[in-house]
Amino acid sequence: MLLAGVTLALGSEALPEIPVATLFQAPAITSLTFSPNGKYIVCLVPHERRLNVAVIDLEKGTKKLLTNFKDKQATRPRWASNDRILFEVDDDGLESFALNAVNRDGSEPVMIASGYSKADTTSEVNVRFRRVLGGIEGDEKNILVLANLTYRDWSDVGVMNLKTGVITRLIEAPGNVDYYVRDRAGQVRLAVVDDRGLRRVLALDPKTRVWSTLAEHRRGQPGWEPLDFDGDNRTLFVSSTLGRQTSAVYRYDLETRQGLELVFADDIYDVRPANGGSSRSPVSTTIYDPAKKKVVGLNYAADRTRFFWLDEDMRNLQLKLEASLPDTVHRPQQLAADGSKIIYFSSSDRDPGVYYIYDRRRQKLDELAVIKPVINPEKMAAMKPISYAARDGLLLHGYLTLPKDRPAKNLPLIVHPHGGPYGIRDEWGYNDEIQFYANRGFAVLQVDYRGSGGYGGRFQSAGYKKWGLEMQDDLTDGVQWVLAQGIADPDRVVISGASYGGYAAMAGLTFTPELYCAGINYVGVTNLMTQWGKYKGTTDQLGVVLEWFADMDKAADRKRAFDTSPCNFADRIRVPVLMAYGKNDPRVNIDQGHDMEAALKKAGRVYEMIIEADEGHGFRMEEKRIAFYTKVDAFLKKNVRAGYVKIGPTEVVENPKKNED
Repeated sequence: MLLAGVTLALGSEALPEIPVATLFQAPAITSLTFSPNGKYIVCLVPHERRLNVAVIDLEKGTKKLLTNFKDKQATRPRWASNDRILFEVDDDGLESFALNAVNRDGSEPVMIASGYSKADTTSEVNVRFRRVLGGIEGDEKNILVLANLTYRDWSDVGVMNLKTGVITRLIEAPGNVDYYVRDRAGQVRLAVVDDRGLRRVLALDPKTRVWSTLAEHRRGQPGWEPLDFDGDNRTLFVSSTLGRQTSAVYRYDLETRQGLELVFADDIYDVRPANGGSSRSPVSTTIYDPAKKKVVGLNYAADRTRFFWLDEDMRNLQLKLEASLPDTVHRPQQLAADGSKIIYFSSSDRDPGVYYIYDRRRQKLDELAVIKPVINPEKMAAMKPISYAARDGLLLHGYLTLPKDRPAKNLPLIVHPHGGPYGIRDEWGYNDEIQFYANRGFAVLQVDYRGSGGYGGRFQSAGYKKWGLEMQDDLTDGVQWVLAQGIADPDRVVISGASYGGYAAMAGLTFTPELYCAGINYVGVTNLMTQWGKYKGTTDQLGVVLEWFADMDKAADRKRAFDTSPCNFADRIRVPVLMAYGKNDPRVNIDQGHDMEAALKKAGRVYEMIIEADEGHGFRMEEKRIAFYTKVDAFLKKNVRAGYVKIGPTEVVENPKKNED
């Protein structure tokens, strides 16, 4: 019999369990941003189990709740002026967020754009709004936005009134703009246009308002693209792969239009943040100090987030922080315009993170807010960078997390491939899901398989059209690498992932069924024929689909898509499967789940299916997220404790001893 509060953790030793609700509850605070005058901070805090907007008065030390959503939640708060705040509101997983505004004192709340998911509803407003571009210097009544005002699919630059929401076109899109770049005065100066894979860097003449081409290259080929302006509004920081395998940061003189001066490069990693930073702590490559009017540093994802400093004061401050809190990444989230303060976000693989305010005049660091005070970092598991060679010799990187205070021998293992797949990578840092698995006694393997971002263009392109093939082999080789070291029990290997990771989970169960004892597919693709075929005949993303995924007009690509679709080979699956989908998912249609479910049912396989009606590509609502991982917890305890005995190519027989304590 087990003692109260202690659960048998997938082996012969008992470990204390952290409740699912503790691990997956919403953060206590997140998304902190200074007001322009540095006197206030806007943030998100939980209220009625939903993230809502609040304001912290730094002088008074008070916090005021500005919204009280109970069925939806707020995201991406930002200052439009010292008195007006913008934020977005979710839409049941459809990823078409409504833009809202409210005064700092909570007055005059209004929805000023309803989002393009409402484009067919005539009563909605500003359905062609895309996103906020930024404030306008000296103008507290209007902001710059991107909106499809001239063409349905091309984003112009518009001026939006903060009270009425009325948008007036300022700059007509010079093509299919991927992104615009503003200078430090807030003026739109550059645009990167993508025309079926031809990427052009355009400059806008501030006097004539005429666009001219600075550079161009084919997508995936060597070239450069802009990042940010320096304080002189002449020097441009750019990301370049010219003559390199990984992207490096250079300076470019916009006036003379010549010369790429190397700032920093890494021969293994692209000099850019992993996935653009996490949702809780978004970061860009450049770190700008508005008081000094210059870029003071770069940050990028290597084995963990690293920094390259161009400013001696910031370098010395970083060294002090690292000395006081080692094994922690200290990200300067925002430097106040007057130079008086810096918001730091400090986190690690075992700590969800703490926000600090550094007073530059007093040279004092004060704790501002803890992301998840219920989490004790001392009880969390360490995430270690690893590398190994794939079967064809390609060097792969990733992370291995081992359960705390257990011998690294004969452990159950979860292979946890990331989503994307292209351009995305795993990164070192706190992860609720990884800690959940480790707390339940699992070793967790994360692999940056070929196709992942952050390791250069050649590494990413090596994964194009390799779903279920070499990309899957990289995961299989990772399992074999762990097994060869005796860390994992070969009879207790699980594969679990979301989005592309969900596809990889189903592909692993289908194409290497002998390797796994169970699988978890969270919003994963299962039918490549319909997933890629939906882009046929459209212009949106078609070039990327043809190059990276498949050209469904070609017989060879259609055959490959069929042969690597797990739903076509469900009879090969030998072990239990847990699947979960959001009905409103705009990325992986719910039919992907239905196709796999029908195939599993027809083959007589053991599976569980979860469908959430008001969720999309992943469950955002706290209670839905906790409910899902509670199901995962029960699924693992039922099916992995002593493993499954696999007999023959298709039959599944439950081990009668697996529930014995």
